[in-house]
Amino acid sequence: MTCKVHKFPWKCRPIVCCAGTVINEVSKWLDYWLQKDSQQVLNEIANLFIPPGALLFTTDANAMYNNMDTDHAIQVLTWWLNDLDSRGQLPAGFPLDAVREAMILVMRNNIFEFWRFVLYSIVGTAMGTSVAVMWATLYYAYHEVHTIIPKYGHCLLYFKRFMDNIFGIWTGTAQEWSDFCNDIDNFGQLKWDVKDQKLSSSVDFLDLTLTIEGSRIISKTFQKKMNLYLYIPPASAHPAGCIKGTIFGLICRYYAQNTYHKDFIFFVRLLYRHLLNQGWQKELIRPMILDACTIVRRKNPPSAPSAQPETGTQGQDEDLLFLHLTYHPDDISHKRIRELDEKHLGEIFR
Repeated sequence: MTCKVHKFPWKCRPIVCCAGTVINEVSKWLDYWLQKDSQQVLNEIANLFIPPGALLFTTDANAMYNNMDTDHAIQVLTWWLNDLDSRGQLPAGFPLDAVREAMILVMRNNIFEFWRFVLYSIVGTAMGTSVAVMWATLYYAYHEVHTIIPKYGHCLLYFKRFMDNIFGIWTGTAQEWSDFCNDIDNFGQLKWDVKDQKLSSSVDFLDLTLTIEGSRIISKTFQKKMNLYLYIPPASAHPAGCIKGTIFGLICRYYAQNTYHKDFIFFVRLLYRHLLNQGWQKELIRPMILDACTIVRRKNPPSAPSAQPETGTQGQDEDLLFLHLTYHPDDISHKRIRELDEKHLGEIFR
């Protein structure tokens, strides 16, 4: 059980680890077949023309995992899969019957241990299973596709949901907004805080602050006040390249997220101070940060990894074998492992 101390009053959420269980192996398989890619908000709103009177809104689901009725979710996803199957829109070879059975098996057999008790979950998503995120995403997406978008699409210049967080650009009337808020809440027993939110010219969404400026939306990195910035310390048993990767990844993110260069500089300096507070030496960290800044400026903007496989590579992944070895600072180096692999196994796997 964990406390969400950034909420007032404090809220408790159960955290269940299903790693290594038989049910989670089924859940991993189910997650593979339910996967769905999404585009990033910044890319989608970059060229939007914001008309006069348009306002922004966000809303969060209230304990989404806990408040999803299991029977309703199974029913909804079954409706959707059957509908897609009848229209021939499922991928080739999609195991429809097996997916239906796997959904029921995983979501109706969530058994876990807490303190001295063995508990059986009767309501809510099977938390801790691999498919939980995609399950919750697809569940509410059915309501969006069949009710929200058809009914309010003319009022929504933009609408995007990531799990239990929604961001949108509203152009409708006050009465339409009231009706929209009621319909957002009208799906199963899941509830949202949309009625407590107000339309605004600036909102915080995920790790972004989005603001209407003229006829466009500008963005800035958003960090919660209670963010502890617990980057890996120098004494941590991580490969030496991890901190360099962390720095480069964060600087790429800051460069993409901040419309104005002064905001990018602000967050890079903040990252530098937080890393020093974690015990890193400035002689090591400073060159890494400067190199990363030079690279992202040259790319202008830095390219993000694509969620879709490159043409001609989709089938190749199935022929790859990955060996995952636990890292230890005193073990032989990765370079030496590769040399031994090439020496003794190179001819076999060519």
